[in-house]
Amino acid sequence: MKRQDTESLAKEIASIFESIRENTYKGGNRFLLTGHLEIGGLLNREFNSYILNEKSRQRMKTLTEKIGKVVKSNFSKRTLYYALKFYQAYHGKKLDFRLSWSHYRILSAVSNLTTRKKLEKEAGEKGWSRELLERYARESGYYGGLKSLKWNRPSGEIYHYKIVKDTVGRQERLRIDLGFRCYRELDVKGFKEGEIVRLSSTKKTWSIQKVNSDCLLYHYLGILERVVDGDTFVAQMDLGFGLTARQKIRLLGINAPELNSSDGVEAFDSLKKKLKPGTGLLIRTHIQDKYGRYLGDVLYLSGKESDYETLRAKGIHLNEELSFDN
Repeated sequence: MKRQDTESLAKEIASIFESIRENTYKGGNRFLLTGHLEIGGLLNREFNSYILNEKSRQRMKTLTEKIGKVVKSNFSKRTLYYALKFYQAYHGKKLDFRLSWSHYRILSAVSNLTTRKKLEKEAGEKGWSRELLERYARESGYYGGLKSLKWNRPSGEIYHYKIVKDTVGRQERLRIDLGFRCYRELDVKGFKEGEIVRLSSTKKTWSIQKVNSDCLLYHYLGILERVVDGDTFVAQMDLGFGLTARQKIRLLGINAPELNSSDGVEAFDSLKKKLKPGTGLLIRTHIQDKYGRYLGDVLYLSGKESDYETLRAKGIHLNEELSFDN
């Protein structure tokens, strides 16, 4: 198909934006969504997958400038990219008009189709706000397109903590944040809130010292207790200071089918073959999901009780491995 010249394309898109602005009240949300879908279709025809090359970027910049001279409000280059991603994700599909354009901008940035459909369904049925939908999209590990699929191995050090202030008691004492909402009173002086410390031990004595604030936190050695399903397991986590926490960890970016399906049983069995009870793990935790499970990246070595250095250097990144399996 012959490409439009930039001038006529800009006029056509600007006309649609003006129509959206003037007529949205007539058709409500439906008109807003279908208008952006139409704009996305025009952009997809012109740019398709070549939006990232230099020539296309320059053309998009010129297009944005020309449209911006006509459409004075609620418009930017991002608006065009959002419309393009919206079209690429939803053209030919039935839209849920209970959801706003803000909802669909978020959904269009979810790269996994199954996850996107699930989030769209739940957002419509449960009346999720834009903020709540974005939170669950981020928790899925697929939010943000290709960038979110760049798997990052746990690369920090264990026994590193942040100094926080206890704001519950009458006296605002400093504490060591061990993770998992576990804290230890700071019984030595010379430290400030927000500083990062490293724990070391000599015989039966624990000591801490201040380290670089760029250190990655929330890395733990763990021992696999049991696999729960295709993306969740229970492990005993070494918090340091001789303390252990038993935690349920869900693998970041992995969304296994439910156990009541044949695919779910297959994913469950596959994970059990990789992780036997007693397997040593190096785990980096992130935020909690809506069920209170911590999302985590995991390194392991099959059938081995490995120490920290070995796991960090040679461990298999379980999240990345499962992404190829699925």
